[in-house]
Amino acid sequence: MHHELWTYSTIVIFLIVVAKVVSAKTSTVDVLWLILFGSLGVNFGILPQDNVILEGIGEWGIVFVMFALGFDENLGHFMKGMKRSIGIAVIGAAFPFMAGYYTAQMFGFDFYSSMIWGLTMTATAVSLTMVSLREENLHKSTASTAIMTAAVVDDVLSLIGLSILIPIILSATNGGSGVEASAIMIIVIKVIIFFIVMAFIGLVLFPDSLAKEKEKKHGVFFNFAMKIRKFTGIRKLLVTQNGKFTPLIMIFIAFTFGLLAEKFGFHPAIGAYFGGLFLKGEYFNVTVDKKILSHQNDAKKVMDHLAFTIFGPIFFLMLGTKLLFDMEIISNVLLPIFILFTSVLILQVVAAAVAAKYTGKYEWHESVMIGLGMLGRAELAFIVINIAYTQNQIISLEQFYILIGTLFLLNLTVPTAIKWWKPYYLGKEQFRLFGILLSRKENIYQEKMEK
Repeated sequence: MHHELWTYSTIVIFLIVVAKVVSAKTSTVDVLWLILFGSLGVNFGILPQDNVILEGIGEWGIVFVMFALGFDENLGHFMKGMKRSIGIAVIGAAFPFMAGYYTAQMFGFDFYSSMIWGLTMTATAVSLTMVSLREENLHKSTASTAIMTAAVVDDVLSLIGLSILIPIILSATNGGSGVEASAIMIIVIKVIIFFIVMAFIGLVLFPDSLAKEKEKKHGVFFNFAMKIRKFTGIRKLLVTQNGKFTPLIMIFIAFTFGLLAEKFGFHPAIGAYFGGLFLKGEYFNVTVDKKILSHQNDAKKVMDHLAFTIFGPIFFLMLGTKLLFDMEIISNVLLPIFILFTSVLILQVVAAAVAAKYTGKYEWHESVMIGLGMLGRAELAFIVINIAYTQNQIISLEQFYILIGTLFLLNLTVPTAIKWWKPYYLGKEQFRLFGILLSRKENIYQEKMEK
């Protein structure tokens, strides 16, 4: 066992390095290559299909990934951008959800499986889209900002849906016939309490007693919280010993929030996301020799490496080991993959573009770019699949193949679609559909356009 662990660990790290190099060379998201190499590894007999230790490390990884994604998101910017992007996010999530749900129904899968299909299709990949936009020098454009905000709202909606849906499905499948109204009510109450607790910790207990806060007038509840902060102010932990242990404290926060989520019956990754989301840059400031220094960037680098370079990739690689080459299954899933991919592609682009135009008041050339940019599916989509198949067997192996295959195609489409639309976005070429000019009217250089 000891020998096998070191052998498999070496192979895993080697495959991660290869996946990282290939993704960088091809400007594609590394998650796809990690899952592919995991599948190749198990099918060629160099990786095990099941390994408790490696899968446990992978679970750490996905907690780090979700914590890092939350930490990377600025809560203030998110709230400011939400007003203009909320319509894009909701409509842009609803239609792909319906595409997933009704495609599953079309092929005879049950209600709970259909809900998983729908939920999997709602989480937009911010990182993949930003990489693709950066390759085309469009990462600071108006459309880029809209995509980022809407994608984050999509992910939050997916998190809420995941929090509610999985416990209900598990309650139904374990109970046999279905879910009673009282059981649903208990689950909903737990969800509400969970988010109230998350909000209370993040918005009331976490903030430190800064001077600017003391000048404001607050209610009794807030004043009580201020007294508690003397013992719980997160900055005191983060800057202990002048920040020497900041990454360790962040890991502790991620695990604590993950544990809290698990106690409420949710996946730890959900709690970890909120643990990262509520951390602010000011919490990392420390005064040394009358100079204010920040440990935020250093801590972020450490967490990003833990999440996206070391532990997180192990999760996706081990997820790929569930994909065994079975020609009978592969032949059965090709048609569902094609239909699901096509329906999500059309509905996602059209719904998000129309929502951007009429609810966000963007121009058509920006709206189409927003629709195309929201095609990618993020880490959260793979987490949904992992929870539904690997951990709880809510969906079958065949459905696992269908969902993974569709995510592959959607993510591969993003860089190609953005590159294709770039000349229309800049106005270098004209594009009309049903008499409507969708491209930019005039040709304006990128530097001038972004001013």
